[in-house]
Amino acid sequence: MGLSLLLCSMLATPAFARWKPTQQALGAVNRGKLVHPSKLHNSRGVKLRFPRNSWGTRRMVDLIQQCAKVVRKRHRGAHRLLVGDLSRKRGGRLKPHAGHQNGREADIGFYMRRGKPLGGLWRVGAAQIDAKRTLTLIGCFVSSGELMNIFLDRSLQPPLVKEARKRGWSKRRIKSTFSWPRGRRSRVGWVQHRGGHWNHMHVRLKCARHERRCVTRVASRRRAKRRSRRHRHRVARRR
Repeated sequence: MGLSLLLCSMLATPAFARWKPTQQALGAVNRGKLVHPSKLHNSRGVKLRFPRNSWGTRRMVDLIQQCAKVVRKRHRGAHRLLVGDLSRKRGGRLKPHAGHQNGREADIGFYMRRGKPLGGLWRVGAAQIDAKRTLTLIGCFVSSGELMNIFLDRSLQPPLVKEARKRGWSKRRIKSTFSWPRGRRSRVGWVQHRGGHWNHMHVRLKCARHERRCVTRVASRRRAKRRSRRHRHRVARRR
């Protein structure tokens, strides 16, 4: 069974079928809010690093849980997936991140060759990553149709590309998935280089069709500053 078929079969649960799409993500990932939030919980496949910041959209929460299940089904003995920050319960600024404001982003750890997750999202080398399980996880995110981007340091991408070649992925599929071996500024591929992402993957989902108040583009810093100044000015006038 292919990844997309396996994921669809796992999402076709009674609980998921009863859920009615509702507006959750407001604004952009770096200037937004979260309403009607969904909670990501610890499970057989997922281990939370910061439970207080494990709120997101229903699509994000379900996708993380289901992709962790896909890895466990495909690979026996897979340890629990370590998950860092998603968003605060009501969204908004979550230090030290610029984003993580509307439930569409999550910091995801790697599957490790040592057979158990690290105690935190610590810096790792390419030789420490379990490329087989981690590639299955990435493939699950991509095949879901929900993904916008995955940010990952380019130094950690070669072993994943090597594993993809072993599995018989076509050159076209590999190029459309990974930005490596292109330059650091390349914006081609689902998995792109971003500085500081050598200890985790940063997963960002697209805005859902029913979320009309969600903004796909990242808000420019200039606009964010202008709005914050206007807000401070209004508050000062009220006082």
